[in-house]
Amino acid sequence: MMREAGEIPKIADVIVLGAGIAGHCAALAAAEAGAQVLLLEKASQPGGSSAMAGGGFVFVGTELQEQAGYDEDTEYLRKGLFETGKNRNNPELVDAFVRNQLDAYTLLVRHGVKFKLGSIDRLILETGTGRAITNMHMAVRAHPNITFASKCAAMKLGRNPATKRVTDVTVAFGDEIMTLEVRRAVVLATGGFSRSRELLGIFAPELLEAVKHGGVANTGDGIMMACDLGAGLADVGYVSGSFGGAIRNYPHGVQGADEVPPLLFSFLAGGILVNVEGKRFVNEGQTYKALGNAGMAQTGGVAFQIFDKKVLDTALEDSSVNNYQEGISGGYIRMADTIADLAGCMGLDPVVLEKTIERYNADVRNGIDTEFGRTNKLMTVDTAPFCIAASANALTTTYGGITANGKMEVVDWIGEPIPGLFAAGEVVGGFHGAGYFSGTSLSSSSTFGMLAGRAAAGCNWDNNRG
Repeated sequence: MMREAGEIPKIADVIVLGAGIAGHCAALAAAEAGAQVLLLEKASQPGGSSAMAGGGFVFVGTELQEQAGYDEDTEYLRKGLFETGKNRNNPELVDAFVRNQLDAYTLLVRHGVKFKLGSIDRLILETGTGRAITNMHMAVRAHPNITFASKCAAMKLGRNPATKRVTDVTVAFGDEIMTLEVRRAVVLATGGFSRSRELLGIFAPELLEAVKHGGVANTGDGIMMACDLGAGLADVGYVSGSFGGAIRNYPHGVQGADEVPPLLFSFLAGGILVNVEGKRFVNEGQTYKALGNAGMAQTGGVAFQIFDKKVLDTALEDSSVNNYQEGISGGYIRMADTIADLAGCMGLDPVVLEKTIERYNADVRNGIDTEFGRTNKLMTVDTAPFCIAASANALTTTYGGITANGKMEVVDWIGEPIPGLFAAGEVVGGFHGAGYFSGTSLSSSSTFGMLAGRAAAGCNWDNNRG
């Protein structure tokens, strides 16, 4: 049941911290293994970054893909993960995901998540923004072995001084600080640190002023609690933004502490990018991750997405990504009937912008981008209404975090498991390596959450005896 005040159990077999997709899968997997589970969420609502993501899951071998004649297999997936991660990935985590991702898909489907084939990538199955979390939370609330409480912030992990096993969690709930005992294990599913200026200042200072898009409670609590017990760290040097975080009411808008702006990647659908001088500066046909550094190098770290009706008509209405109507109504996208008027919306030089677009359109008609060699989605910008959106690097997720092995046990700096402590989701580092395989965030979090929950439920020790 859902509780935001009153009593919560002071003891449970398994305590799961964080109610994103990883936490939900961990709680359900542990409960289905017979454990009494306490699922705690720091924010007022469940979901975290998972509820804001575009809703795409990378899987291979599902019945949907087989029926469509797709033949990508686990080896294809494994190879892609290592290539994208530049072979910096933890092989144990990659293998654990590849072996168990289809089982995680089955778990999600069994609890009501509905998938459809992706429109862009054969490996991505789509659910729509927030829908998977909604289904999984309904399943959590209906399960007799799970108690859920929101507005409950974990502060510290306790352990047996002799055996070093994790034995309890100190939390702030309501106006009380209390210690909750755990009989078997704790699962950390607390997300990353995209909302922590302290940790960003340590690991990714260049992203301190990035547009924040991750869960509003993602302040690195799980990382700090685990590190307090000696947990190692992985991939924190590869934290990067995704260019396309929309800026509301530019140049006067200021992002609110709890604001979650839309992600706009119109340049991947045929739009272009210009800087404050009104000039193109990059081949826009690259991934939003690859464009991050180019975008940050522009004056003020700001660039402008420009697109026309042809791209506007491709809007996604069931996603947090490229939901243009949401962007228009929220003040993130401005519209005009001429390029000169469009420039005026953002204070750009209309003559320069008109020349930039005239040259680009001429190149498109001639079939070659003479400035930057773009070949992907080479489309003219010539059909009113025209749209413009001020954009910056968006920090959606951090993907660097504590170290874990293939059993999802948290491990210390010398590779030894910390007894009674498991982790899953964005709080874990090592899976993605030096890059990000698009669509693997939700699917890996689901898979690792499932594995962590099962493993935590299988821990049968007596904390009083160690």
